[in-house]
Amino acid sequence: MEAAVEKHNPRETAVERMARQSGEFMTGLMRMVMLAVMLTPLLLAAMLTVDIPVYAFDWIAGDHVASRPSNWLSRGGVLMAMAPLAVILFARKYGGDEASRAVTASWGVAAAAVFAELSILAPSLEDGDLPGVRFTVLFTASAMAAQYMAASAYDISRGGGRWWRAPLFGALLGYGTYALIYFPGVYAGSGVPWINWMIGDFAIKTLFALLFLPVYGFLRKPLKPKGGYGGI
Repeated sequence: MEAAVEKHNPRETAVERMARQSGEFMTGLMRMVMLAVMLTPLLLAAMLTVDIPVYAFDWIAGDHVASRPSNWLSRGGVLMAMAPLAVILFARKYGGDEASRAVTASWGVAAAAVFAELSILAPSLEDGDLPGVRFTVLFTASAMAAQYMAASAYDISRGGGRWWRAPLFGALLGYGTYALIYFPGVYAGSGVPWINWMIGDFAIKTLFALLFLPVYGFLRKPLKPKGGYGGI
């Protein structure tokens, strides 16, 4: 077996090759920054409204107060549920690896912004004004994991079969990852019916995933995959 060797264009000098590679690096970096700039405001808005309940779905539970979605579903949670869908659109155009890098960059910027805001507000904050450490860590970890999973699952399942398969699988696996990390981590041992809440949360977000499909279908042509990535 012949040893693998790196082949270069014989007409390309070392300086030209370095310039080309530098240009490719900067192009990729600017693309990641662009995607992060689009995602970061959504993450910030979700983090700042995570303690505001959503009552719109309470009719589902009727008179069963303990099962009402407003016990666990917040504006921040709804906004954060949009993030995996945005990541899927990024992944369609640029691939799952680049979408995951944009997720990492977005969370880094969002964390820095929240830390700066808390530093400014610290003198006026009182006990109970902020969520607990356990909640904050698990909410962040579950949301990040959901976004990474959505990008990876979409990338793996794209390129064959029905056009809706990859975005639906990506969204559902992302939401399932969130539910399996967040609810046991935050509520296990607390005495609340968190398993029912987890099932309800996934059911509501399954509706989000289904409503996302027409949007994805509409954007398929404007967001044609970059060369080398599958998808129809």
